Amino acid sequence: MKKYLMGIDNGGSMIKCAIFDLQGNEIVVASRHLEMITPKPGVTERDANEVWQANIESIKEALNKSHLRGEDIEAIGLTGYGNGLCLVDKNGYPTMNCIVSTDNRGAKYASQFAENGIEKEVYKLTHQTLWSAQPATLLPWLKENTPEVLVRSAFALGIKDFIRLKLTGVACCEPTESSSWCLMNIETLTFEPHLFDLLGILDCYRLMPQCSGVTEVSGSITAEAANLTGLKTGTPVANGLFDVDAGALASGVLDCDTLCLIAGTWSINEHLTTELRNQYHESTNSISMSFLPGHYLVEESTPTSASNLDWFVEKFLGIDQPPVSKSELYRKCDERIAEMLPEENDVVFVPYLFSSATHPDAKAAFFNLTSFHNRDHVLQAVYEGVVFSTKFHVKRLLADGHHYPHARLSGGVAKSPIWTQMMSDVLQIPIEVLTGSELSAQGAAMCAGIGCGAFNGYTQAVAAMVNIKKIYQPRPEYAEIYQRKYLAYEKAQAALDFFHSV
Repeated sequence: MKKYLMGIDNGGSMIKCAIFDLQGNEIVVASRHLEMITPKPGVTERDANEVWQANIESIKEALNKSHLRGEDIEAIGLTGYGNGLCLVDKNGYPTMNCIVSTDNRGAKYASQFAENGIEKEVYKLTHQTLWSAQPATLLPWLKENTPEVLVRSAFALGIKDFIRLKLTGVACCEPTESSSWCLMNIETLTFEPHLFDLLGILDCYRLMPQCSGVTEVSGSITAEAANLTGLKTGTPVANGLFDVDAGALASGVLDCDTLCLIAGTWSINEHLTTELRNQYHESTNSISMSFLPGHYLVEESTPTSASNLDWFVEKFLGIDQPPVSKSELYRKCDERIAEMLPEENDVVFVPYLFSSATHPDAKAAFFNLTSFHNRDHVLQAVYEGVVFSTKFHVKRLLADGHHYPHARLSGGVAKSPIWTQMMSDVLQIPIEVLTGSELSAQGAAMCAGIGCGAFNGYTQAVAAMVNIKKIYQPRPEYAEIYQRKYLAYEKAQAALDFFHSV
């Protein structure tokens, strides 16, 4: 009987359940979208019971669409957005809404800890700086504003850990996400009471669940979960991993010489390292434990990627077109860009529609527009601005002078051959595009495959399930052209910094 693995990805915008065979073929994907609860500015939550129900529906739909039974699923792996917070009581019931990783209520505490020197002390043990949606800043907010919620709570969990609890009845976490919470000693991989004390939340130390490895099977499908989802009672559930790690694993990144680029809603740029080299204030990189033993994941990311083109297509192209699919609109965009030369257009777009990579208040902007320019020039600037944002992050990743001979690319940009070639030309390295589309879910499924014994480790899992579709080679004749345009892009970033600082 053929074997299948299931990966469940609870992302920031969608909940996806995907089924894969052991050769990495994506059999089916089922998804649900949940509306965000935003009762006041800076607060982003989801009803925890609705999140669980959406997972149930996605699992059932995936099984139905694939014509598979619960018995056909060998193991299940989990992933999801990192940070945010899910609080549950001793019986596993939510004590409040799930706080999503876009929440900003902890910003005041992040600023305070940076100003009074506590962040610097925290960094010594975590190699993390504090930000607004980390448990390290959300727990102080909850302690000050809703202490009764903490009294009722027994566990603090990440989103994927909450789903694991509902599937298996086991409350636990794993180190790839937990090491990004600013509550864990990144060298010992244990929650550190001293960190809780520094942050004024020592009484919250009791909320931390047991931490074990990403491929370990922490529990199995309960009879109740099986009845709700159609899965088989006793099916093993692996701990899973942070979605940025899941994307790297599904990209086949098993060494320190491969850049992993995920260009979708977010521009996620990352690589593995065996050293904790950066010191406080030396780099803006995020460093967390990786899925690969003895390695750390170094990451640079902001939501400055393909979603900016989505905006342009929706607002400026779709409205005056006859009824046509989005995919057809994107194909037409590619056709127009393919006919244009980069050296003939000096319009610059800084893709800060959703967030900034520099000054925190900077917004998106076009520079150098004149009456000569038309919609195609602006469209080309959007394509280039997204790629230049990737280059900006990659430059910060490579500040130590290390050269990366190639990169693996996934996300919306990778679906466009024209855009992917532009990425290769701008970075001047070969870009390898993979066959899969739901890489986070695939990475979770690969962990499940290792956990249940279908693979004997990461090397075998990657060899079996990761497939390269095409390699794009950089064109040397474009190097100088794009370098000149990138310098203009950096000047535009600096102009936005100046504009928002006065």
